[in-house]
Amino acid sequence: MVLEYDFDIVTIDDGGTKSGSAKIATSADGAVCAMFRSAQTAEALRHSSPKIRFIFEDAGFALEPTESDLPHGFYRPEENVERELVLRALFANIRAIGVKGEHRGEFDFWQFLENVKTARPQPETRRQAQVRTSEPQQPPKPKAKRRSIQGRIGFALGLAVVVIAVLRYLAAAGATP
Repeated sequence: MVLEYDFDIVTIDDGGTKSGSAKIATSADGAVCAMFRSAQTAEALRHSSPKIRFIFEDAGFALEPTESDLPHGFYRPEENVERELVLRALFANIRAIGVKGEHRGEFDFWQFLENVKTARPQPETRRQAQVRTSEPQQPPKPKAKRRSIQGRIGFALGLAVVVIAVLRYLAAAGATP
């Protein structure tokens, strides 16, 4: 099964996370944690070894999924600082604790790292929509019609002239084709 490893940064109310075990990162906006968008990915992480779960929870990941309307491979640009905080803590945990020989189940570290590396901030659609509405729509310019028949006839006549000239030259030299 191919899992989607996209995650969102979620601001936590005073009540904390549902699991209660995730370490909460603090930012200017308050307490935050990272939550996977896919329920299957969160489930795969819950079924990995306790050491793997600890590494993620200690870095600020919650083991519950979150609902998000963002497309795969994108995150909100305003999450940059918190996202970097959580990922730095995760990578520090992996280096310090290590994951070699641990049961990962369906959770694929390499795919997770690839998704983290390729994830991009979502472009601001509101600004793009304003630009589109301010520019007047112009109909596309009609393409010039190809004059393929005239071009082909001209090419054939030119080729015939060249062939006749070559044949006359050969005939004058005394060679026959």
